[in-house]
Amino acid sequence: MMTTINYFLLIVLTAIVSGCVTKTVKQGAYQKAQWETKALIKDEKQNKTQSLNIDIYAIKNERARLEISAMLGYQVASLVMSPSEISYVIYPQKTFFYGRNSERAFSRMIDLPLHPMNLANIAFDEPVRGPGWQCTLATDGWISQCDNLQRNLRVVWSNRNEGEKKVVITGPQFEMQWQFPAPQTEVQFKNDLFTLRQPSGFKAIQIN
Repeated sequence: MMTTINYFLLIVLTAIVSGCVTKTVKQGAYQKAQWETKALIKDEKQNKTQSLNIDIYAIKNERARLEISAMLGYQVASLVMSPSEISYVIYPQKTFFYGRNSERAFSRMIDLPLHPMNLANIAFDEPVRGPGWQCTLATDGWISQCDNLQRNLRVVWSNRNEGEKKVVITGPQFEMQWQFPAPQTEVQFKNDLFTLRQPSGFKAIQIN
């Protein structure tokens, strides 16, 4: 049985579903993109490690959808968010959460004071935003590291090559190693891609 913290980490590591991809590009200025990523999550408190497949569809600074699956395509969670609103489904728990998006949006699962939209910022090579964050650039001009010393959180970008990159997120209780391929752009999003509804038979819980 998965623990609550594992469910949260699975959500934090996620991706986005559907759309038609027509082109792969190097890193650069683009407003929407898709990534089919992989993540390795180390739950230091539980002394467990999990591998996840992470697909990401997002519009920079506007919308993102996260779809999380484990081994053999087992669906774990779905998440849709904007800077102001968030909704997510945890399938093993048959629970649907919805409400205002904020640094405390996941507070019922784990004490991680990170606004969920920062997951999309990380994918787009944007600085992590929020109180206490300080970011630095590498010599090539790309974002390389963001730290929040007060909250003991760190995000590091590395291994850049033709649009590929590795991102490591560390906190007091976990480490997430996130492997990104080159982004795919010129996508056609479905009309309901950034809408998430309460599945039949799932319990709805309002957050915030």
